[in-house]
Amino acid sequence: MSERSPAVTAPATTRRPNVIVILADDMGYGDLSAYGNDLVQTANIDSIGRDGVTFTAGYSSAPLCSPSRAGLITGRYQQRFGFEQQVSSGAFPERREARLEDGSLAPLQGEAEFLRRGVPLTEKNIGELFKAAGYTTGVVGKWHLGHGPDFLPQNRGFDHSVVFHGNTSLQFTRIDDPEMVSLKVDFHDEGKDIAWTREGLNQIRVNGEIVDVDQYLMFYFRDRALDFIDQHRHQPFMLYYPMNSPVPPLQVPRVYFERLRDRIANINLRGYNAMLLVQDEVIGALLERLKLHGLDRDTLVVFVSDNGSAASRPGNNGPYSGGKYTTYEGGIRMPFMMKWPGHIPAGLVYDQPVSTLDILPTAAAACGVSTATAQALDGVDLLPYLTNQTNGSPHEVLYWKLAGYCAVRKGRWKLYLEPKNGIARLFDLESDPAEKTDLAATEPAIFAELKTLFEQWDQSLPPRAWTNISPVFKK
Repeated sequence: MSERSPAVTAPATTRRPNVIVILADDMGYGDLSAYGNDLVQTANIDSIGRDGVTFTAGYSSAPLCSPSRAGLITGRYQQRFGFEQQVSSGAFPERREARLEDGSLAPLQGEAEFLRRGVPLTEKNIGELFKAAGYTTGVVGKWHLGHGPDFLPQNRGFDHSVVFHGNTSLQFTRIDDPEMVSLKVDFHDEGKDIAWTREGLNQIRVNGEIVDVDQYLMFYFRDRALDFIDQHRHQPFMLYYPMNSPVPPLQVPRVYFERLRDRIANINLRGYNAMLLVQDEVIGALLERLKLHGLDRDTLVVFVSDNGSAASRPGNNGPYSGGKYTTYEGGIRMPFMMKWPGHIPAGLVYDQPVSTLDILPTAAAACGVSTATAQALDGVDLLPYLTNQTNGSPHEVLYWKLAGYCAVRKGRWKLYLEPKNGIARLFDLESDPAEKTDLAATEPAIFAELKTLFEQWDQSLPPRAWTNISPVFKK
């Protein structure tokens, strides 16, 4: 059952609330101390749930970076506009071929192909909707939603942008600096030939202009986010803060790495958890800045991850199977918290399934921002559910589709699908959250119901706008 505290009525105010959406990159369900990590304490991130709600069944809309972000910023299943796969990589300047999903090789698609990939202009995103409502809008961190002119943040509703366009960027370019630890291992799961550079899509851009950054990147983005809060503290603002952590490369200031030396022997695991310490400290700085300006009670703060940790990395997906790239729970069930003092009861633990698709409609409802110009949203406003105004579950059914990996959840039941491989497995998530026991044979009626639900949803979708590629390195 969900643990509910009495709802609190906030005093009337003429100022509309601010919104900060913090998105971690490849953070597993069990990476935070609030979700069971006993290697490090993430007290600042945990405080978001302590002062608001911690979701135990919070899902991303995809187990992969780009499509997950597309769903979050639009509040719609990204498959509805063909956005099923990554828009680009940016980390592989030496690649010459691509591996298609059938395993065959093809010449790498040209720049024109990548420039057409992104959230189409027919879709409204959180920046566009909030800007139209009079909010000052900003994005700081990893964009990864397209780098053609139609898809750049400064052209899609964000007044201020400090971003890199690709999938990852070096935290620090001087990898031989003795004050830094750079673990040149398991970077993007692609082996030793990965480029340790900050070039092309992974250069830092301020409102579209390339800038040189010598500072540790997580700290640089922290400072730009703090600047945004400082500069716009007297007007309502919406800040989208997609962080570049804890995704590899594992680069961390040595002082954080050494702090865990006696606790964690494995250097990769130590480096990963040291990055979590940095990330927690950075988020703590944002929360403190809100308090400094007296904005902490007037700001809706959301924290979530885009997808789970890859199974090959030191991340912790908690008790769940699978990881990034898969639609098992480890790939799609996320640490997810939200606070808005005086409106969301403090200390609430909510166990009904919710989705990153719900972030936009919840924020819009909190701020009185109209979504009438957007396409029909799949996400829902969670506030009535969190304040006992509405009973039941926000979602009767949730769907996932990423190339050959699919899933549908209804209540306690989840159907995992790999259609091309003829795999269909039914799980009871209440009794088997780790998805170990396939009940397809013993629950044929439930199996058939969920399979039909997924097929009907899948048939309602347009063809995907582009296919995925897996880089093959030049020999």
